[in-house]
Order: sequence, then structure tokens, then C-alpha cells
Amino acid sequence: MSAVAPTRRFDRYLKTVAASSLVNSGTSALAAACLLPFVIKKIGLETYGLWAVLTIFIGISSALDFGIWKSLVYLIPRQRHSRAQLLSTAIALCLLAGMLFTAAFGALLAAGLPLFGAVIERQGNLPWWLYINGCIIVFASLITNLARALLEVDYRGYWVNLGYALLTLLMYGVAAGIAQFTRDPRALIAGSTGVYVVILFIHIAAVRPSSIRLEMPGREAVMSIVRYGGSFFIADAPSILLGPLILYLFVFIAHDSGEYGAFDIALRVATLAATTLSMLSAPFFAIFASADKQAHHQVRRMMSEHLRITVLLGAGMWLGFWLVGKPVVSFFFPERSTDIYRTSLIILFGTVAAAAFEPVTRMLMGIGRLRRLASIRFLMIFASLISLAALAALHPLDRFAFACSTGFSVAALCLFLSNRSESWGHAEMPPPNAASR
Repeated sequence: MSAVAPTRRFDRYLKTVAASSLVNSGTSALAAACLLPFVIKKIGLETYGLWAVLTIFIGISSALDFGIWKSLVYLIPRQRHSRAQLLSTAIALCLLAGMLFTAAFGALLAAGLPLFGAVIERQGNLPWWLYINGCIIVFASLITNLARALLEVDYRGYWVNLGYALLTLLMYGVAAGIAQFTRDPRALIAGSTGVYVVILFIHIAAVRPSSIRLEMPGREAVMSIVRYGGSFFIADAPSILLGPLILYLFVFIAHDSGEYGAFDIALRVATLAATTLSMLSAPFFAIFASADKQAHHQVRRMMSEHLRITVLLGAGMWLGFWLVGKPVVSFFFPERSTDIYRTSLIILFGTVAAAAFEPVTRMLMGIGRLRRLASIRFLMIFASLISLAALAALHPLDRFAFACSTGFSVAALCLFLSNRSESWGHAEMPPPNAASR
């Protein structure tokens, strides 16, 4: 088969994913604009802040994955183990990670440690509600990620975007329904947990259960997934952990739950824009992982052209929010609107900058350049922590917003410089053990 044929297929796939990404971003923005203000009006920003603490577990689930779903995307095309063997092993490892986390977190909570900060500790049994529902979300998210990996491997990644869109719509829709009857954050937390379980089954249906075969996990498959997954985890860990770490530290610094609610809204605004850009580039991981040497030059050119588009889109997003964001935020979130706008603008700069260079990140993952990618991301989290310590005199909202934005901005700058360097433009696919180097 010529190199032209697969690149045409890749090009069609990119367009399909781009269309589904627009559906996701449009649905998410519409749901946030129409339903989230209604929820906050009904329950108040302080109750919203208590509910928003649950998002910490979403970040934790990404970390507990330990790169396993990415190892599936990388290993399945290489066919050194059967698909059923790899999937069975991945499921077993994810369940083991979830159980260990549940046991450890529960033991610490039972020992009386204030794992959610003083504000949450004053809310009766709310810490235990967060723990139980958060752990359910962790298990659901871990298995959902494996389903998404299979969809990407099969060039059906558009289902991933549609799944994210449905998740946002259901999350805010269920919250709006619950807010009609109660202001209790426990009800909102339970409703969110139900949504993640539903999303899990929807993704399993999208993969098509009849096509899923499971086998007893084998030693060689375990070693391969641990080896490659560990490499991906090391490269991804700083990026995965930065958001949850900032959120978790803010719980202890915030003066009240309303302040935490304002920060969470700002972070959601920035994440929505960044996720839209990232999803446009998501297919490049599977494309580079499966492209042969003949197609690699063409795929690299496709990536460069795509990069120009994402950089322009990223700059346009930030400028657009700078120009019209304040009246929009004031309309939808009148309570603490100035704080939300300012914090969103600061965080948005860094997150959009990093997301604009996501094509480079996906290329490096696909060709196994994980050590280089890890060095950039560890520098990112180091820059955030240095910024957090240096800006101790600022108001907590500004302090944490600048720290978050600084880290992502440093990552974007490093990706730009690295992509420009000749050594990072190598056109050959790596040898099979490249991810472990």
C-alpha cells in the first residue's frame, strides 16, 4: 500500500474528529452557559464550592491510570500480544490500582486526617460522602479510559468527543434537576456519581460489547503494559497532576467554599477552551503510533499544518475572552463575577497556550519520545510550584491562577522550542523498545 492511501485515511479521520470536537465544545459551552448559572442561583456559590471538591477525584483517576490506556493505543497496533490479552491485563491492573487507592484513602480518612481541608471537615459527614462517591467515580473513569483507548485504536475517536459532550450535558442537567428540590451538596455528589456510571456503560456500548473478548492476564502482557504504561505515566504525570494539585492545595488556602467555587468556575472556563484544542489534536497519537516509515513524512507534514491552525485558534480564544468575557461572565455568574473573569483570563492564557501545541505532544507520544516529553512536563509543574511560593503575598485566587498559568505557559514554550530543533524533527519511527529508553 502506498504512503498516500493511509495519509488520506488519516486526513479523513482528523476531519471527523474535528467535527465531533466542535460538537463537544458547543454542547459543553451551551450546557455550562444555560445550566450551570441556574444551578448556582438555586444552591448558592458556597454549596457549589462544596460540590466542586468532587472534581479532585476526576484528576486522581487520571493519575491512577498509570498510563495504561495509552499503552493500549501504543501496543495494540504492534500485535506482540493479542488484543484480548492486553485488554484483560489492562482491566486487571486498573481495578488493582483503584482498590489500593480506595483502601489507602479510606484508612487515612478513618484515622481522622483532614484530607479535604477545614471547610469540608465542618460539614458533618460530607468527607465520607466525597470519599465513597469519589472512589466510585475513580473506578468508572478508569474503565471508561480503557474503552476510549479501544475507540482511538479503531480510529473511532469521534465517539470519545461525543462521550465528553454527553458527560457535560448530563452532569449539569442532573445537577439542575436536583437543585430544584434541595441545596444539599450530598445529593449533587450522588447525582454526579450516577452520571459517571452511565457514561461508562455508554462507552462500553460504543466499543460494541460483542467485539470485546477477555482472557486470563498473562505475565508477558502484564510486563509490557507496566513497562510502556510506566513510561507514559512518567511523561504524563506532571500534566495530569498539576490541575488536581492546584485544586487540592487551594482547598486549604481558600477563605471559604464560595471562593473555591469561583476558582472552580474559572478553571472550568479555561479547561473548556483547552480541551477543545486538545481534542482536535488527539488523533495524532494513534496516527503516529500506527503509521509506517513510508507514511511518517506525510503525517509529520500534516501535523505541522495542524499545529498552525491550533496556535491561531488558541490565540483567538484568549483574545476573544479578553474582549467579551467580562460581560458574559457578569451575565451568567453575577456573584463574584470580577474574580471569576480575572482568574479565568489568567488561567486561560497558560492552558490555551499548552493546548495549542498539543499536536507536538501527541507526536512525541506516538513515536515514543517519552523521556523528552517528561522533562518538559516536570519543568512545567516545577515552574508552577515556584510561582506558587513566590507569589505568597497575593490574594489566593490570583496566586493560584498565576501559578497554574505559569506552568502551562512554560510547557508551551518548551514544546515550541523543541519542535523547532532539528533533533526533535526526526522522521523515522522508533524501534519497538523506544518507550522504555
